[in-house]
Amino acid sequence: MTVPVPGTTAQEILCPYCLEVVAYDERQLFVRNDKQQYEPLHLGHQSSPLRLADTLRSAYQRCSNADDVQAHYIPVPYLTHGSPLTVAMVGDSATGKTHLLTQMIAEITDGGLDPYGVTWQSVNPQDHKTFMDERVDVLRSGTMLEHTPSRSFAAFVEALLLTGPEGVTRPVAFFDLSGEDLRRTDGVLRFMVGVDALIFVVDPLRALPMAHLDPLRGQLGFTRGGDPAFQTVLDRLPRTGPYLGVAAAMVINKSDLLRFEPPVDRWLGEPPPGRLSAARFRDESRDAYAYLRAHSGPAWVRPFDSVLRCTLHFASATGSHDHRGTFVHGTRPRRVLEPLVSVLAMCGLLGCEAGDGPATVGM
Repeated sequence: MTVPVPGTTAQEILCPYCLEVVAYDERQLFVRNDKQQYEPLHLGHQSSPLRLADTLRSAYQRCSNADDVQAHYIPVPYLTHGSPLTVAMVGDSATGKTHLLTQMIAEITDGGLDPYGVTWQSVNPQDHKTFMDERVDVLRSGTMLEHTPSRSFAAFVEALLLTGPEGVTRPVAFFDLSGEDLRRTDGVLRFMVGVDALIFVVDPLRALPMAHLDPLRGQLGFTRGGDPAFQTVLDRLPRTGPYLGVAAAMVINKSDLLRFEPPVDRWLGEPPPGRLSAARFRDESRDAYAYLRAHSGPAWVRPFDSVLRCTLHFASATGSHDHRGTFVHGTRPRRVLEPLVSVLAMCGLLGCEAGDGPATVGM
């Protein structure tokens, strides 16, 4: 692990919370105690590079830009491994964003990125253990996760260090933003201006008119209509031409509800690919776009029409709908990693091969 030695100059990056410039500063280091409270960390005279690296592995840096947001702390490895990649989930409440993101990260930790030559390491071991205990293990046990809580600023869900096939390591930070906050909290919207990749989550119960979905729609009190979170984010992102330059993927989540519908049945039955194929992403994007456009109208495909590089996917985070907060037969995620692989390729983390490789994904 590359760790800056005290006294050297670190790269300046954007704080993922406040979007102000921040750089590694050993005078602002903290660790969390047994009560999960932050207390100052003094490096002293640690001369061993290995001991210093191990100490900084679990350390945080307090951001000095706290004029209009509460005090926030950034894991040190996030500041010391080059330019971070930020990935944000976009969608209204109860679309399944939290479950989808949890299953994505779970599959990464299970080696799901190995076929693409990508290895992973946690940004902060303590935070990662908490995420696995409180999110992954709970969901895999068959218990529904709580909805994303409302916040006044963007906060990490989890962050990993991903090393691509060319040996370059980058921090990848994942954000699961409350749909309500996207519409009412300007601080959260400011975060969107600096995001690198977006994953738009489509809920079939809100988007699709199929009659067999009506009983579940009525049970949950859902009504059909567009997703206001999509509109809010697309309108806020900076635009320098006819298209938005951010990398994006659209996911028709809860596709298990549509598993007998063509072409959903085909794609849900597809095994994980053995290698990255831009042509495969184009085929699925074509089918998913046509499916959404035919059944839901133009509002639901606006992210694809607005973003220069965007792919579309069918996925199911749990494999079935919960019954009173429990997945009776456990969870069976299907194709949850493909949207993330797509945006990682578009952001250059999977290499730059020509032909049918990463460089052509989303084009």
